[in-house]
Amino acid sequence: MSGIFKTAAGISNQWSLAAFAIAAILYFLLKRRGKIPAVAWASIAAILILGLTPIVASVYVQRAGIADLASAIYRVRVTVLDPQQMPIDSAKVWSSMGGEPKRVTGGWQFDIPAASKPADGRLTVYASVAEAFLGGRRELRLGDDRNPSITIQLARDASASVRGIVVDQAGHAIANARVSVAGYESEGTTTQVGGSFQLPAHAARGQQTQLHAEKEGYKAVNQWQPAGDDPSTLVLEREGKIRPQ
Repeated sequence: MSGIFKTAAGISNQWSLAAFAIAAILYFLLKRRGKIPAVAWASIAAILILGLTPIVASVYVQRAGIADLASAIYRVRVTVLDPQQMPIDSAKVWSSMGGEPKRVTGGWQFDIPAASKPADGRLTVYASVAEAFLGGRRELRLGDDRNPSITIQLARDASASVRGIVVDQAGHAIANARVSVAGYESEGTTTQVGGSFQLPAHAARGQQTQLHAEKEGYKAVNQWQPAGDDPSTLVLEREGKIRPQ
């Protein structure tokens, strides 16, 4: 019977505690009278079963809740707008969690299992139209709403930089040459000792941008160069130099 008390000690449900207490009291009262009849044992067993019912039900509900959470899915709807605030369906859409979105009426949808969401619940969705040099992003937090909707506003991407080197016709680096992007001359820079430079392209990666380089004693040069990591080489020709016929 000591096992009943050990079990009761680990129970917090008040109805289960009451049932185990009644069963224990009934057991001791009958035990003092001698041999416990079968009917009494049946009564004790019935009371114990009643005490165990809330415990079993609680475990079942808890496990069912865990299973429901594991099977829950966030359905994130995404609408993409062009710079004129019009919906666009030609964008490329992706998220910080990876995975391909499916096309739905009016946009895209990410199906994300709740069990795999980030610990902080943060999700970032990106959209771009590479050929038009447009891009955008939107962050949201996955919470109680299983069907959140977001809108991504596309804008001209001007985040890339442009870099390169300025040399003379012999291939020697030219220091202190002035280099700028057409239309943004005030943001120009001067080349380092090795002739190198880097400055904002005010364009997207791969988009053509016009560079201007000049230095006293040399003829200025204008040259088109795609923005991004590929370096450009600008060649300055000395003024007054006679080209061979």
